[in-house]
Amino acid sequence: MSNSVDMNTPLSDAEYTSDHDAHNDYSRTRVPDHAKRGAGAVFSVLVGFVTAFFFILVGGLFLNQSGAAATWIALGISFVLLIVFTLIVTYTASKEGLTAELLTRGTGFGAAGSVLTTSIYASTFVIYAAAEGQILAYSAAQIWDLPDKVWHVIVALIFVPMAWNGISSMTKILGWTVFLYVVLLLWAIVSAWNTHGGMPEGLFTAMPEGAVGGVVGVIAVMAALAGTVGINPFEASDYNRFIRPSEFRRKALVSVVLPYALLFFVAMPLGMYFTLITGSIEPSIYFIGLIGLVPGVVLAWVSQIRVNLTNIHVSSVAFSSASDILGAPSLTRRVWILAVTAVCIGLMWADVLGNLIVYLQWTGVFLLSWVACVVADIVVVRGMLKIVTGPIEYRTSRIRRYNPVGITALLTGVSIASYIWFMVTDPIINGLSAYIGFVVAFVVHVALAVATKGRTYVVDSADIPVAEPVFAK
Repeated sequence: MSNSVDMNTPLSDAEYTSDHDAHNDYSRTRVPDHAKRGAGAVFSVLVGFVTAFFFILVGGLFLNQSGAAATWIALGISFVLLIVFTLIVTYTASKEGLTAELLTRGTGFGAAGSVLTTSIYASTFVIYAAAEGQILAYSAAQIWDLPDKVWHVIVALIFVPMAWNGISSMTKILGWTVFLYVVLLLWAIVSAWNTHGGMPEGLFTAMPEGAVGGVVGVIAVMAALAGTVGINPFEASDYNRFIRPSEFRRKALVSVVLPYALLFFVAMPLGMYFTLITGSIEPSIYFIGLIGLVPGVVLAWVSQIRVNLTNIHVSSVAFSSASDILGAPSLTRRVWILAVTAVCIGLMWADVLGNLIVYLQWTGVFLLSWVACVVADIVVVRGMLKIVTGPIEYRTSRIRRYNPVGITALLTGVSIASYIWFMVTDPIINGLSAYIGFVVAFVVHVALAVATKGRTYVVDSADIPVAEPVFAK
């Protein structure tokens, strides 16, 4: 095998456009050209994630923890990092038509090696889905006082038919709910404004009692956002793979930049706004106080339905792809929707909201190391050094089962970052642990790719079946 690995093979839609693949939202193959969609469809899905009460809640938390100025600075830095990483990964996903899991296979992890990253990725969204579902159940109980566990089952089952047909049905649901969400949210904003007599003082300068502020405050918010910065490049890629690469650059403002601008500079600052006016950080409580019981509950339901559709869809697509690698192709995306729903019910019964913080902090460590490996492979290994060339190969018969380049880099980055997170007490160094892990994983990934000269990415060409279709498993 030559030092530069090239898998340029003619592409053909006919080899992978079965109904089976369509029902799975092409979670195991490249997206065919006829299934590509516009940026508006992607935007409507990603905005469903932005409208989560979770981000309004954390805006208030950041304000109380670090003060307004430190929060704004951290949001700006984190937004820039997120957009850079996301544009790199989503452009590649659009060009290749591959999910985050399939991209990971070919960018240094191998067929089975990517299962680790996919499992954490999917599990993170299951945790999000359960947490959002628990918020939804609490809101619904304000109107109809049923036992908590009953509401947990009801709110979980509601999402099964909505997510059943994948992005096509999700786009319709998210499209018609956005108007209702915007109207109710604007009502709450105006009500808060009138209640307070205008814009609250301190939206950019407030320093609540106990807030740390300064550099430590900025780092504390960035540490809390590490998981958001790490996971969203992959979530966005799972949807932007439906955009034609020829159209991606002129549509990236809508399909990538705008959704996250709304997240960082509208959703989270709104949490600061409402917290300053109401003195509470819990949207399920202050929205009812601002616009009334029924409208407040409806706002919660519209918001949570929008975000949980994306949570359940992304996790089911990821688990479907991973199960295929492990030899269980019958576990389709729809089967995983049912499995994810059952797990969400169990997590809600176990009070996932009460045990969320530590889990999400550590996933930030993992997710940033993962995105470092993929970005390093796309930009340096394939882009600058051209150690590996051609379309990203994802077929299990054509790539190594385990690629030590990405796996070693990931484990090294996670290990070092985790040690810092657990053992170092300095708040600045501790808060930067996930970002230190990113740098370590990036450097190790490139160094190993150079050292191995790309030999661990694909199997020897003599071992590849001549008649195998290019888009086969």
